Amino acid sequence: MPADFAGSVRAFARALLVAVGAVAVLAAQAKPAKVDAAGLYKARCQMCHLASGDSKVKNMSFTDGIWVHGSDVEQVSAVIKDGVKGTAMLPFKGKLSDAEVEALAQFVRAFDTKLQPGRQ
Repeated sequence: MPADFAGSVRAFARALLVAVGAVAVLAAQAKPAKVDAAGLYKARCQMCHLASGDSKVKNMSFTDGIWVHGSDVEQVSAVIKDGVKGTAMLPFKGKLSDAEVEALAQFVRAFDTKLQPGRQ
């Protein structure tokens, strides 16, 4: 094998390794960070909805099977983002990322044992 051909192969192999490494770094950066929904709930929601989600205030319990504004993840996320005018539920739009809102919506739905897991 000629020396210049072998050098070209080695250069190509190095460039390929650099490219594969760059793709791996970009892929790792593209993965969203895991959201600590329990921690968010404790910090942002627990004071009103209680640790077990069973607030005794009307329409503030997640355990009674009553979801005034809908119980699917999208509907619960909308309540978290936009709040509910005329109630104590303030909007969290701009304070929480979309991933955090969705994680919280899924988390609070889990308090209601009547909702089927995995079902929106």
